[in-house]
Amino acid sequence: MLVGESLCFSAQAIDHSALEAQHYFVVTLHPTPKGHLAGVGLAIAEDDARMLASRMFEVPLQALSAADVADACAELSNIFASGVPSHLSGDVVLDLGLPAPLSAQQFLSVLAASTISGSYITQQRNHCIQVIIFESLEIPPAIGWSPPQ
Repeated sequence: MLVGESLCFSAQAIDHSALEAQHYFVVTLHPTPKGHLAGVGLAIAEDDARMLASRMFEVPLQALSAADVADACAELSNIFASGVPSHLSGDVVLDLGLPAPLSAQQFLSVLAASTISGSYITQQRNHCIQVIIFESLEIPPAIGWSPPQ
């Protein structure tokens, strides 16, 4: 009940041009058994992010601040990321990094450089939330971002 109703996510290939989000987050997972950085990405539309924050914090939509919306998106990123390690690593324990907000351009650069093992999206009744599993998370130096330590 992320946004006030049950949502179904389906596995779909990523279409970079179809990302209809205004909020982008990445949570790092390290180390993987192969010794590289993995991660989980979240792309969420503004309306869904605001509805999520309103429900999560029990605050009316009109009273939400930008920080409330960012906090809710970061928490949702953590929720999705916490379920991913078993899909990537078997018995190895992966440490979750902190959720990091990215600009659309930074997120698209990470998408282009990384190896993606799965993408899940809900696009029902005008909701647009996408979760991306990065089997190998590559961060191009030119984007001006590095994962929080």
